[in-house]
Amino acid sequence: MFLARVIRKSAVAMSPMKQKCKLYSHHAPSKTTIHSTIPLGSLRFCSDSPPKCWNCDYVYKSKIFCSKCKVLQELPQNLNYFEIMGIKKNYNVIDEEIHRKYRELQKMLHPDKFSNKSEKERQISEKLSSLINKAYSTLMHPLKRGLYLLQLKGISIPEGTTSLNPEFLIEIMERNEEIENAIENKDKVLKLTKESKELLNKMSKQVAEAFSKEDIETATKILIKMKYYDTIYNRLKKLKHDLGIIE
Repeated sequence: MFLARVIRKSAVAMSPMKQKCKLYSHHAPSKTTIHSTIPLGSLRFCSDSPPKCWNCDYVYKSKIFCSKCKVLQELPQNLNYFEIMGIKKNYNVIDEEIHRKYRELQKMLHPDKFSNKSEKERQISEKLSSLINKAYSTLMHPLKRGLYLLQLKGISIPEGTTSLNPEFLIEIMERNEEIENAIENKDKVLKLTKESKELLNKMSKQVAEAFSKEDIETATKILIKMKYYDTIYNRLKKLKHDLGIIE
């Protein structure tokens, strides 16, 4: 069942819960393995005292809309971006699937749909839309997605360049010098942009392989390098724009 479909149906009538409770917080990462394909609308609140609807005090367990008064509810704080988008927690994702689910969610939860609702409901819809936007932008970007997976494991990329070898830093310096020398050369800029994109794609595949093998140390090392190459690629894209290059 797609996440968006669950939300649509929950506004009318929710079926009894059949999923076992699974919690995973993107605020407080855990190393516990979970099944991230559980639809958002099917997640239960793991508590002896389930929350009540803020509007009518009806006790609910798994609904994004209160089944009694049909008012939009806030999401549990224990969802990661993969769960919010209704996809498996994995580095390898299908862009088209994320984009489709993003459009479904935004269509259902867009603040404009709640313009005639209460102030509280409008605030919730704005908060959910913002959260969905953040989840989408993170999961659609290979580098951000990799860093987020590390975050879920309680790992942060170290600041500075102390963990990088001198050869790599020299390579980065040389690439930046190439860009400086190509500022007025459109063909050279296109060539460097293509090379940078191909290199990022290659590194992304290496990260995917590392995550698939649970080799977090290797994935981290590659992601650190990807941060530098991503900066170079973004610089080249801006240069293309400034030079009026359209492909």
